[in-house]
Amino acid sequence: MLCLRVPRSYLPERRFACDVRLRECLGLDYALVPEDRPDVLIGMPGHAGEVRLAEGLFATEPDRWLTPGSLPREPLAWWDLAELSPGGRPVQTVAPALPVVYGAPLPSGAFCEAESGSVRLGVDLLGSAFFMLTRYEEAALRERDEHGRFPARASLAGRAGFLDRPVVNEYAEVLWWALSTLWPGLRRRARQGRFLLSHDVDNPLCTAGRSLVGVGKSVAGDLVRRADPALAVRRIVSFALTRRTPEADLCNTFDWIMAESEARGIASAFNFLTVVGPEDAAYRLQDPFIRRLLREAAGRGHEVGLHTSYHSYADPERIGREFDDLLAAAEAEGIRQPAWGGRQHYLRWANPVTWQGWEAAGLHYDSTVGYADQPGFRTGLCHEHPVFDLASRRTLRLRERPLVVMEVTLFEYMRLPPEAALERIVELRRRCALFDGDFTLLWHNCCLIQDWERNLYRAVLDACA
Repeated sequence: MLCLRVPRSYLPERRFACDVRLRECLGLDYALVPEDRPDVLIGMPGHAGEVRLAEGLFATEPDRWLTPGSLPREPLAWWDLAELSPGGRPVQTVAPALPVVYGAPLPSGAFCEAESGSVRLGVDLLGSAFFMLTRYEEAALRERDEHGRFPARASLAGRAGFLDRPVVNEYAEVLWWALSTLWPGLRRRARQGRFLLSHDVDNPLCTAGRSLVGVGKSVAGDLVRRADPALAVRRIVSFALTRRTPEADLCNTFDWIMAESEARGIASAFNFLTVVGPEDAAYRLQDPFIRRLLREAAGRGHEVGLHTSYHSYADPERIGREFDDLLAAAEAEGIRQPAWGGRQHYLRWANPVTWQGWEAAGLHYDSTVGYADQPGFRTGLCHEHPVFDLASRRTLRLRERPLVVMEVTLFEYMRLPPEAALERIVELRRRCALFDGDFTLLWHNCCLIQDWERNLYRAVLDACA
């Protein structure tokens, strides 16, 4: 077991950072010992040697905590990791240089000094990880987009150019290099990476129940904006057929989605809205089509999840009511699951009140924390991880499955053609695999109605599953 001797400040925050860094990422046990000291010292009882980590974020004065004055100084320094292992064992990272969120070069000018029995790092590996994992900057900054979301462009990772890197995983690998250099007999727990595929059920039907005028506008979009006459014809046929049965709807791609997942051994998660409104669902959980979909998804081994409403992200009580509604519908259909999770509508998320709402409701995991305008690693980690409430200063039972890619981001925000979208997805999947991480992908059922969408989706599954 490792022994971490740490300064006495911010002990709940330090313990959370150590839990994620050591237990979650490396599978190592540790004991935390508060002392009057200026840095972090890691030792292994019964063995010679020590690792020293610089202080950074946790040296912040209490009156500056969660203020812009406590944020990292820019431009960030970049650490050339070649200095760690010239001609020796390399560190597992995405690229040879690593952004330094908190830290500074040591007196020698290097970020690392390794001598006999000692490794000293000028990088605050624990505080930097805490900054990313808790979305600290989002509690300190006010910038938001038209939906009240913190945009990728406002983030440190977005500005500094490392949003496409799971930097917290990379920091863990640097720490592992230091620990295993001093204690070669130390063993880390192996991880099993996962492909986590989900589908938010925003518009399960796109012609059934709509007016002729509404469908006509969509047909015009098929012809003009999407340049797909065949889709326009299919939409008109769908409108006619759904007057008898909603299953004929153009957007009813659910059986196809499940079949594609099952062919590759994937269990998809289908997240359902429970609130009807112009910004929320055009369906009710009581609708026969939705009840059949709930039963079929669960019966075929897929997951049923919650898609909380547009205004719920800042209202914990509303989150609880919506989860109760979903549980009631699931119970009525005989659906029972060992864990319940889902995602906020429009990826609206507020730090820390949204996590507080999911925790209080009794949900097991959230998968909201990704950016709408850019894919990448918003928490810096490509693993499911516990979450920390910055207001109450405690680790919650709730876990976060960070969202890496949403197809709408690639097509509507970034305007990527299919080939470039596939390339971006595959590269992010590869970066997760470097760390045996979880690759989390969101793809909506209504974005699988054109031939090119289905072809791209199959290619994505083949590359990622």
